[in-house]
Amino acid sequence: MKVGVFWRKFRNVEQQMKLTPDKVYDDAYEEAYHHYSALKSAGYDVTLIEWRKDPRKTYENITKEKVDIIFNASSFKEITFLETFGIPYVGSGIDLVSLNKAQRKEIVAYNKLPTPKFIIADDPNNIPEINLNYPLFVKPIKGRGSAGISEENIIYKYDDLPKVVKKITEKIGQEALIEEYIEGREVTVGIIGYEDPIVLPIVEIKYNSAKTNTFEHKMYDREIINCPADFTEEIEKRIKTTALNIYKSLNAKDYSRIDMIVDKEGIPYFLEINTFAGLTMASEKDEEGKMKIHHGYMGYAAKAAGMSAPEFLSKILESAIGRYGMKESKKITS
Repeated sequence: MKVGVFWRKFRNVEQQMKLTPDKVYDDAYEEAYHHYSALKSAGYDVTLIEWRKDPRKTYENITKEKVDIIFNASSFKEITFLETFGIPYVGSGIDLVSLNKAQRKEIVAYNKLPTPKFIIADDPNNIPEINLNYPLFVKPIKGRGSAGISEENIIYKYDDLPKVVKKITEKIGQEALIEEYIEGREVTVGIIGYEDPIVLPIVEIKYNSAKTNTFEHKMYDREIINCPADFTEEIEKRIKTTALNIYKSLNAKDYSRIDMIVDKEGIPYFLEINTFAGLTMASEKDEEGKMKIHHGYMGYAAKAAGMSAPEFLSKILESAIGRYGMKESKKITS
């Protein structure tokens, strides 16, 4: 079995580049090479596949390399391409990937799982009536990697709202999701598998001289990470159970990360599911001290669960292999 690891330039920062092009670094290749190396160490026959603007060239490369399954697909366009050509891939399908944050929240709420109330705005001069409790939090409806997130996104009064909506709608080019800001502890829960999902240890994200997880705070690894997070047994069980129910209700596949805020009463509120969650288990800088690769939150959780990178990524890959009913023959024979 041959595994193709996708990589695409600027895949993690393409939205933020619209706002601060001078403050982003591209770790797409380093991230993919991390996955390539881990799967190779696990005994798989692996190759790197660069995603090209012309999908025909990507398909030619996949065919030439005789790839059986794709790892690290990271966008709706890539998933659509793989579905069109009938190429097996790791991760959630079009049914989930195509949904924006609001649609996902609606499904979660329909399943009677807690999520902050929200509205959507597409015009800073025509914001719908606000029947929400302040403070509010505003973010891109299809955001990624904390793109467009700064402390000004926490809204304490209406007069500050149009400016942030304008930033998102005009500079990023997306609708703005406006939701109630829940005071509490930010956590994220990684889950692996499909038929019998494994819930990883809870990661708590604390802010280092910041009020929220801004782009710079997250992508430059400035957070304070606690994993496993320190909760009572009762609240830990509640968080994990809620995360697993969200994972299943959204029909996530193979791996995802559930972002939540745990309020003062210990209620975990769903914020977002990351179907292309970062899986790197290291944070690296170059000789000049500039970031080379960002440490993934699921990587922290995997470490806390006692997994090495080869074990961690193999479990994710094996979930997809089993889901497709493919024969697992990973060892390279000499």
